[in-house]
Amino acid sequence: MRWTRAGAGSLAAAAIAAILYGATLARTVGAGDSGELTLAAESLGIPHPPGYPLWALLARLAASIPVATLALRVNALSAVLASVGAGLFWLLARRSGLRPLPAAVATALFAASTIVWRSAVEAEVYALSTAFFLLLCLLALRARRVDAGRREDALFFFAAGLSVLAHQTLVFPAAALGLWILSRRASIARAAAGLAWAVGGFTLALMLPIRGGAGPAFAWTEERGLAALLDNLLRRNYGGLAQNPFRLDRATDEVLGMGAIVLGAIGWVGGVLAALGIFAPGRERSATQTVALAALTVPAALVALIAFTPDAEHFAQVAPFLTPVAAAVALFAGAGVERARALCPPRGRDALLAAAAACVVGTVALHYVASDRSGFRMAERYGHDLLDRLPSRATLVLDGDNETFLAAYMTRHEGLRPDVRLLHRRGYLFGDVDGLRSLPRAAWASAVRRGDLARLAATKVPVFYATPPADLVEAGVAFRQEGIVYRASFPGAPGAATEPAWVLPAAWPRSSQLLQGRPERFDYVTRKLAVTYSDAAARWLWDQGRIEDALPWFEDAASVGFDFPGAHLNYATAAAAAGEPDLALSEFLRALALAPYDPEPPARLAVFLAAAGRPREAALWFEKAFRVEPRSEIAADAARAWTLAGDEARAQVWNDRARSLARAERVG
Repeated sequence: MRWTRAGAGSLAAAAIAAILYGATLARTVGAGDSGELTLAAESLGIPHPPGYPLWALLARLAASIPVATLALRVNALSAVLASVGAGLFWLLARRSGLRPLPAAVATALFAASTIVWRSAVEAEVYALSTAFFLLLCLLALRARRVDAGRREDALFFFAAGLSVLAHQTLVFPAAALGLWILSRRASIARAAAGLAWAVGGFTLALMLPIRGGAGPAFAWTEERGLAALLDNLLRRNYGGLAQNPFRLDRATDEVLGMGAIVLGAIGWVGGVLAALGIFAPGRERSATQTVALAALTVPAALVALIAFTPDAEHFAQVAPFLTPVAAAVALFAGAGVERARALCPPRGRDALLAAAAACVVGTVALHYVASDRSGFRMAERYGHDLLDRLPSRATLVLDGDNETFLAAYMTRHEGLRPDVRLLHRRGYLFGDVDGLRSLPRAAWASAVRRGDLARLAATKVPVFYATPPADLVEAGVAFRQEGIVYRASFPGAPGAATEPAWVLPAAWPRSSQLLQGRPERFDYVTRKLAVTYSDAAARWLWDQGRIEDALPWFEDAASVGFDFPGAHLNYATAAAAAGEPDLALSEFLRALALAPYDPEPPARLAVFLAAAGRPREAALWFEKAFRVEPRSEIAADAARAWTLAGDEARAQVWNDRARSLARAERVG
């Protein structure tokens, strides 16, 4: 009877979550990886490493349902998987010892948390990984029981092996929970059996070389065979794992930032209740602590192994990885309801529970607005604007994932501009034109640069870039803006542009007009696409020498990109050129606060102060930029600033550093 009631509660939680997720579901392709994943679903293709074979199989089933559009079907898979996660969370809350009302509060806070909800309304892999984390916790609690046997072990370890294919970060909580299970009645035979079952679940990874050999219509990589499988799983063909050397101050900022993400996703009500729940006695605290320890292995691994830069862009990338932590916080919140009820006098308990329920309902309503993607079409518009205005038979060279995946989706599924040739600078998504398959990844940049220069020197068709690459600018390639793309040419080359220059249309949209509502409502990547429009207008006006006209466009880009350091640096530079030093200084300081580990904001502020006749302050800011990233050119700038400030001794010290680093950089 108890499990019947728990099952009914689980179904109710999943059904309510499905209604909410369905109402807020994105109706078309989204930003980020959405275009790539939708194409992979259509053809049972291979997404970016580690390939996500389990998600791809489920997505192919969803894509084959003959209703609505492909994008809507694949988006709906996320809603279904997230709803399953809500149902599993209810079971976990009840298994942790929470009574029905506290379990309902915990489930509502978890299912309505913004990092869970936003991954439930568009094509992404995170809803599946969240469901698997919750399943692992349930199976671990079951396998840990005194009366558990081989069947419970087999179920957990098989699911653990399979979970790594849902998302690679689950290897850490799976390992932690596996050790916790084996710590009771530990034996070599039991551990070997568990490993065998985990390997059995992991064998689904063989789908990647099998599909690669079949040549699907979409594959992030064209590499095939078991060696390619290993490269995929270890991300060797997707860039290095560690992004920075370990630093204690950076690690502290990473931890604090991830904590802020989780608390912001749960809401202040959940945070207060979770703080109470930490001190809850009894069974609910014990089970919840186990879940929490398993969940915390994910941020610990991000800090120790990835060492990502703690800025808005990287926090946006890691936020969906933190849903296990959100689950643990929500469980503590449920325990907090139990704790608050126990501390409250009997006469006030009903009122307290009613107030808590009302606050949770209010949180759900607020998060509904924040996570609603039903009217979002920014990515679709951007994809059209990227391609629609290109001349016939043009070549478009793409670099970043946002533009690459959107262009792939628009051309391959929507059939937009089949006459345009697409090239990918960071791989061979559109064919291996530069022979990257035979080269180590470290040699890709130079090979792509040689290929670009050879094409530009010989081509007779227009070549465009979504973003002008710095290495080609240094090589003398000229880039002329045409909307949100740039035409490239060598002076005197056969493909040099002869058409009239592009003129900013009077009806060109502002970024804030494209995103109706507060910018905070939109995810980082969607806002990044929108910022492109005001930034493009501002740059065109700037190039025309119309600084005063460009300033409002830079301001609009900075308002939508409120957490983009580059947007604030551009606005600051424009303000300085327009004769508004106070505004410029405030924007430089804003950029500094947003990117404490980027040398560009302090270096740009130093240039501003030097131009304002404040060389000593400029020199100090150049020194700060150098401490962030020691480079010879920054040291040389510091030396020049100290010379202008009249301190020849410090100037000589920095000149010596600049020469020493320059020699080391040449050798390197």
